[in-house]
Amino acid sequence: MRSGSEAYRTVRGLILVRAGLTTLVASSLSGAYVAGRLPFPLPPVLALVAIIFLLTAIYLVLLSRVENPARFAELQIYGDLLLETLLIYLTGGPYSAFPFIYLLSILAAGIAVAPRRSFVVATTAVLMHGLCLAGQLFGWLPSMIRPGGPSDLATEGSLTILLISGNVCASYTVAYFATHLAGRLRQARGEVRRSEASLAQLQVLHEDIVQSVASGLLTFDRAGDVTTVNRTAETLCWRGAADLRGVRWDALFDGGPSFGETWEALARRERQPFRFEARLIREDRSRMTVGVSASFLRRELGVICSFQDLTEIKRMEEQIRHADRLAAIGRFAAGLAHEIRNPIGSIRGSVEVLRESLQPQGDDRRLMDIVLRESDRLDGIIRDFLDFSRPQRIVRVETDLVDVVEEILLLLANRAPTTIRIARDFPEGTVKASVDAGQIRQAVWNLCLNAVEAMPDGGELRARVRTLTDAG
Repeated sequence: MRSGSEAYRTVRGLILVRAGLTTLVASSLSGAYVAGRLPFPLPPVLALVAIIFLLTAIYLVLLSRVENPARFAELQIYGDLLLETLLIYLTGGPYSAFPFIYLLSILAAGIAVAPRRSFVVATTAVLMHGLCLAGQLFGWLPSMIRPGGPSDLATEGSLTILLISGNVCASYTVAYFATHLAGRLRQARGEVRRSEASLAQLQVLHEDIVQSVASGLLTFDRAGDVTTVNRTAETLCWRGAADLRGVRWDALFDGGPSFGETWEALARRERQPFRFEARLIREDRSRMTVGVSASFLRRELGVICSFQDLTEIKRMEEQIRHADRLAAIGRFAAGLAHEIRNPIGSIRGSVEVLRESLQPQGDDRRLMDIVLRESDRLDGIIRDFLDFSRPQRIVRVETDLVDVVEEILLLLANRAPTTIRIARDFPEGTVKASVDAGQIRQAVWNLCLNAVEAMPDGGELRARVRTLTDAG
């Protein structure tokens, strides 16, 4: 039997109560004996007390070894009934002051064994008490009381019947109440166990929820010291829970409101969350930008705050702002290109008209040709810029990819260093696909240039064309 079980504690309490009552009875009788007022001999009673103490010691030794504590308690109670009957007999039988001890055994049966066992124990107690009194009445047992005067059988019989009747009434009354009280006690214990189990489950669930939250969670007492930490908070702070407990608010959050300011803000918001950004101070004194949401605990016993790492969000926001700036620059440049293109067209048209009307010769004609040529070149640059700045429309045409790659390789052969060897790995025949030929040429050209730049000491550039089937 487990030493910490409820049944163990009940049986152990029964043993200790028995030892205490025995000590009290022995002390009372010894005091009366010293005063010279005992009508019966004390040594037999003290011998009985010694037996009870010996049995108590044996019970304590056996308690940790028994498998059925209720059965063990029941055997003790029946033994107690026998010892109680001996005590009543040794202390005067019908004149004994200890019949009430039966009631304690009846009550113990309902608590330590089973509620309805109280009636069985009460019946056993009544029978033992009746046999004890009847044995002395009819002379089966010698009386332990010193004769104090003449008495007749009728008087003794009436006294015996009265005592037995009183014991019957008292025993069954106590058995009745013991049954109900023990039943209520067992029911209350069951409810307490169920409540404790439910509370334990709720505590485990609460702990699992707190530890599973993706945000860092910290609770602070009214003084601003950390009291509770979850795993995410440990990870973000680079500290263990034991190291975080007791840390001050201001030692964790920098660049945000203080604990007092947070408390005042929550009080003004009538229990609405208070959100702000701060820099979390980590174990190595580095800072991390976090978003914090603080709320009051129940009855304003403290503050709970959840916080998340905003580093990635801040980086994305900066990228978006940078992209917006680039887009604005692009729109401005496109508008500027349009504005430049219009006067260039006017200049070119005017020069053409002058050349046709003046028919210049020599250097004048050559200068006008330079103006026209450079105007065309500048217009081409602006056109290319505008084409680059706006999304291009893809024009798919059935194209032989072998011809496209071969054309690019021929151009590359005239530009690449002599240390670069160009190898071709083309299939027999054609490899046709529906593509934008211009974009494919540009992509292959860029790849080839990158390959040449990646081999400053020379090497082999191998171009391969294959036919693949896309199952999607």
